[in-house]
Amino acid sequence: MKLNKRYAQKLRTHSNLLEGALRLMGEEKGLGDLSLREVAGEAGIVPAAFYRHFKNMEELGLSLVDDCGGKIQAIVGDARNKGAYKSALRLTIGFFFDYVANNRSLFRFIARERTGGNQKIREKIRESMKSIATELAKDMRMPKIIPVDDIQFASELIVSICFQMASDFLDLSPEAHSEMRKLKLQTIKQVRLVFIGTIRGRKRK
Repeated sequence: MKLNKRYAQKLRTHSNLLEGALRLMGEEKGLGDLSLREVAGEAGIVPAAFYRHFKNMEELGLSLVDDCGGKIQAIVGDARNKGAYKSALRLTIGFFFDYVANNRSLFRFIARERTGGNQKIREKIRESMKSIATELAKDMRMPKIIPVDDIQFASELIVSICFQMASDFLDLSPEAHSEMRKLKLQTIKQVRLVFIGTIRGRKRK
């Protein structure tokens, strides 16, 4: 029982560190603007206890990327289980933007760090986006029509579009519901055009 309680407490503290870092970054700061001491204080622990969870701030950043990527892969998989391509696409985009809206600080972090100063975090984001694309490609597989490599390429382009549109989405006021709907529809249209273009490009070969 004690071990279970200790493990649960460790998970809570781990989560508090991630959430604390995101709160401190908010809409403006990058990970490089934070100190380990600040993050530990925000999580309610002493700085020395930070090292029980992460080796350094870079590792904390990598964990944030993993968390984001894993959640989005789950969104893609969940939408696949709820419908065929057209409905699944709309569901996926809808769920994706809901996740963005509910995790503004996390996506601000991703948007900044994609072109930020930490090479390992940039590489981790690219790796995570590729994994999301691989998951998305499962919805697009048509072996007799489109080669697997073309499907993967199209999926990676779609993920890139969605992440870019997420940045635009975050720049809208939370009350700008009409603009948000337009942006979601625009995203769906762009994604469909990529898919259609991939099929037509293959047919012309």
